[in-house]
Amino acid sequence: MNVTMNFHQLESTPAIKEMVEKKSGKLKKYFDKSFDLKWTLSASKKGHHSHVILASDGYTLNADSVKDDLYKTFDDVVAKLEKQLVKKKSQSKDHIHRQRPEVVVEEEETEEVE
Repeated sequence: MNVTMNFHQLESTPAIKEMVEKKSGKLKKYFDKSFDLKWTLSASKKGHHSHVILASDGYTLNADSVKDDLYKTFDDVVAKLEKQLVKKKSQSKDHIHRQRPEVVVEEEETEEVE
């Protein structure tokens, strides 16, 4: 798991970095291989904003959250990513286990003329 953090109009603190690492760790259970997380954390008049881009084998997921408390945005973003990952995993399982319809070939009856 590779975690990258960008801060916009917000000071980087060890507490924020530790919390982001902890929340990102919840997503490990959905992967066997490595994946990349890019966190963008910012502050504005509307509140605190967290945006996460998750990149793995062949797909990219995004999650966004704006709240008054920065730490609440972490929980919200991780919950959104977990929901997307569960959906992605069930789609891939359905695709693997989907059965192809059987093709029935009917034999033509021919009459023998003597």
